[in-house]
Amino acid sequence: LNPDGGEHVGMVQTRWTYLNSDYSLLTNVETILLDGHFVVEHGARSRRGAFFNFNGTAGVWRRKVIDEAGGWQHDTLTEDTDLSYRAQLKGWKFLYLPQIECASELPVDMNGFKSQQARWAKGLMQTAKKILPKVFHANVPAHIKAEAFFHLTSNISYPLMILLSAMLLPVMIVRFQQGWFQMLLIDLPLFLASTCSISSFYLVAQKELRPKTWWRTFLYLPFVMATGIGISVRNAQAVIEALVGKESEFARTPKFRIEGKKDTFAKKSYKNKAGWIPYAEVGLGIYFALTVTYAITNENYGTVPFLLLFVWGYLYTGLMSLGQTYFAHLRFGVNAPRMRPAASGAPGF
Repeated sequence: LNPDGGEHVGMVQTRWTYLNSDYSLLTNVETILLDGHFVVEHGARSRRGAFFNFNGTAGVWRRKVIDEAGGWQHDTLTEDTDLSYRAQLKGWKFLYLPQIECASELPVDMNGFKSQQARWAKGLMQTAKKILPKVFHANVPAHIKAEAFFHLTSNISYPLMILLSAMLLPVMIVRFQQGWFQMLLIDLPLFLASTCSISSFYLVAQKELRPKTWWRTFLYLPFVMATGIGISVRNAQAVIEALVGKESEFARTPKFRIEGKKDTFAKKSYKNKAGWIPYAEVGLGIYFALTVTYAITNENYGTVPFLLLFVWGYLYTGLMSLGQTYFAHLRFGVNAPRMRPAASGAPGF
């Protein structure tokens, strides 16, 4: 309806807000993670004119655009992102309106959260394999191609995180005799470059949304980074499955109408099997606890705060996954949430 180019807009996306941000530590972490996406990523791509994606909800499409782009297709788990890129390759413009808020419910159980993140990680990698060749051959500016590449392939970081996890203790043993000069020259700059970039990403988003209370985010940043480490096992599996072409059903994120701290999901009727991944996460947590012990024994104190992120991240995600499953079963006689496939194949968030 906007007379200034409105006829070229194919989709309008609004910003998610959350009914249950303060329900638990997990939902507070999820809020910070998603705010970074909606404020920094979406905002920057939209202002720069780069491609950005419909988020599966909280947006409005022009029906003509869906038809011209080839319609909804089910060969990826992120059919919203797939359709978004196909539509923008057809020349349609997307509009992001962060000032318009759309309330949503965050996953309150660890298994639901991990399933959601794994679905997004796998789906984006599937979309990268499908869409990036078309983007590279399209008549669009180089900065759009570069941003599309980094956007769709960003989850390759999760298999690399597992590789890093496996290497930390052997590297520490090999570099046992390293001096302070070597640590200040190599280790400290790498540590600051990685942690400060991630921290500033989330701090900027919170300062934009909550200018009076954004400083509280500092208290949650260690948990945000640790949770990102903790979900790396499940997400790495999802990324590898996408790379080798293994298909899987669309796993719906469970919703329990959790709107306050007094609400509970324990008596509600999803079922879940934790699988083997929580045991692997607990195993990695124990491995890093031993690595911390080794570091302290050998007076390598500078590495301990970094290693503790891995200890907390893996133990937290693993024990929460197992604990929510078994606690609900033993105490309430029901199972914890299960991510069920959407009956219609439509996006289920």
